[in-house]
Amino acid sequence: MEQTMVNVDNFARAETERMFLALLRDSGGVNAWAHHRTPTPLDDQPVIRQNRDTLYSTVLADIGAGATLTLPDAGGRYLSAMPINQDGYVNDVFHGAGEHRLDQVRFDTRYVLVAVRALVDSTDPADVAEVNALQDRMRLDAGSAEPFTPPAYDEASFTATREALLALARGILSFDRAFGARGEVDAVRHLIGTAAGWGGLPDREAMYLNVDPGLPASGAYRLTVTDVPVDGFWSISLYGADGYFPRDSGPMVSLNDRTAVRDADGSVTVHFGGDPGLPNRLPLVDGWNYVVRLYRPRAEILDGSWTFPPVTSV
Repeated sequence: MEQTMVNVDNFARAETERMFLALLRDSGGVNAWAHHRTPTPLDDQPVIRQNRDTLYSTVLADIGAGATLTLPDAGGRYLSAMPINQDGYVNDVFHGAGEHRLDQVRFDTRYVLVAVRALVDSTDPADVAEVNALQDRMRLDAGSAEPFTPPAYDEASFTATREALLALARGILSFDRAFGARGEVDAVRHLIGTAAGWGGLPDREAMYLNVDPGLPASGAYRLTVTDVPVDGFWSISLYGADGYFPRDSGPMVSLNDRTAVRDADGSVTVHFGGDPGLPNRLPLVDGWNYVVRLYRPRAEILDGSWTFPPVTSV
C-alpha cells in the first residue's frame, strides 16, 4: 500500500486523521456517538494530556450534505461542543441547548470530529449519572454517511516529525494561539499544539498553561490560588514526562475548583507531593509537570493582567 510521507507541511492533518480513526473505533462508524461514561481510566489514555474534569462525547460527522447537532439543556453545568476539522482547526464552539448547523462552508472539510465536554465531579457517582443522562440526549442528524478513508501515513516520518515538535513544546509555558480557526492561530504554535495537546479549545474558550517546574519528585511543593477569573471552571492535571497521567500513583492525579477542598478563607491550596494525608495532594513522578486549564477565561486572563500562581517549595 502506498504511504504518505509526513513532515511539517501535513503533520496537523496526519495527526488529526489518525485521531479521527482512533476515536472512530470507539463509536463504530461515521455519525455514531461514543460516550465516555466515566472519567478517563489511567490504564487507557488515548490522547496525550487528557483531563479527568469532564466527560467526553465524540462523533465523527460527515457534513458533506450538512448535519445538525442537538445539545441538551445542561442548566448551570459547563458543557461545550467543539467541531475539529481534518486540519485540526476549530472554527466554532457551541454551548447553548438546541440545534446547531454543521456544513463545509463553515468548517472547511467534509469530516469534523465533534468533541463534547461536560463538567463532572469524578468522585461523585450521582454527578457522573447526571452527565450520563445529558449524553443520552445528544443527537447528530446528517445528510450523508460516507466511510472515512484517509490516506495511510508513513509511520517513521510521522514519528520523527512528532518527536521534533514535542521537543519544541517542552519550553512552551502556554498553548495560547495554538487552537482555533486557521485565521486565529499562529501556524507554528498550531503545529506544536497539535503534537503536544491535540484537541484543545481556542483561547476564548480555554487557556492551557503548561508548567514544567524542573523539580525533583522527592520534594514537596504547593501553590495557593483564589478568585480565579473564569466563567467556566479551572483545573490542574498532573502528568509524567511522557505527557500522560501517572498510572500507578492512585486516582488523585487532577482536581478542579468544584472538587478541591477549600481553605478557611475560600482559597485553594494544592499540594504537590509531600504528606499523603494532605488535602488536594497530587502525587509526583520523575519528570512531573502539570497543566492548568482555565475554561471560559475572562479578559484579565486573556490580556495577561492576571496570572496563575507558581509552585513553591514547602
